Amino acid sequence: MEAPAAERTAAWGVAVQKTSLIDYPGRVSAVLFLAGCNFRCPYCHNPDLVLPPFPEDLSTAGDALAFLDTRRRVLSGVVLSGGEPLLREDLPLLARELRDRGFKVKLDTNGSFPDRIEGVGADFVALDLKTTPDRYDRVAPGVPDAGERVLESLRVVRSLGVPYELRITCAPGIAETGEIRSLAELLEPEDSVVLQGFRPLRVLDPLWETLPATPERLLEDYAGLLRTRAARVRVRSST
Repeated sequence: MEAPAAERTAAWGVAVQKTSLIDYPGRVSAVLFLAGCNFRCPYCHNPDLVLPPFPEDLSTAGDALAFLDTRRRVLSGVVLSGGEPLLREDLPLLARELRDRGFKVKLDTNGSFPDRIEGVGADFVALDLKTTPDRYDRVAPGVPDAGERVLESLRVVRSLGVPYELRITCAPGIAETGEIRSLAELLEPEDSVVLQGFRPLRVLDPLWETLPATPERLLEDYAGLLRTRAARVRVRSST
């Protein structure tokens, strides 16, 4: 007899955000941040979840599910984020547990596992476009074919028949004017795109904490470039 997902994923480290009004469009959600990532984005705002040793106070998947059982009257969605949640081949098991509890499931992914996206059965997918496909060495030095994987993930996400959004963090030297112009060429009219600026908070590379935040006016300029290809482009305010 197959063991419940909560048992087989007991060793997973999970940070739980109990309530979010912005991470799952149109839903009050909880966010499960799964520890571990194969990317090394210097501006990552979850540095404790990138490399082990991970914080000792992380929950297990079972603990997270038990908490969510107490929140069914408040929450209608759960976001699987990270880190990179698709590092876990058995993520579909956790997604199934969530759906069985009546939650809609949103997947946040960096796009490095295109072959694992469909199996999660997510009701909504957010795919990060970090930079142009040929420059992914700046954020994923340990994943030589990261750019090609992301392009394949983009194809997969568009084919799923569920709502999706493409997310671009406008980080200095990684996603600036030249990269935004190139990324615009990848867009299709039906794509929904969210732009967000870099913020010098606690990040993976401490040197980045000294860099200036992306000006709002620059984000609006970038949004204008992207709207030449996709009509649904919005800027997520940093305030």
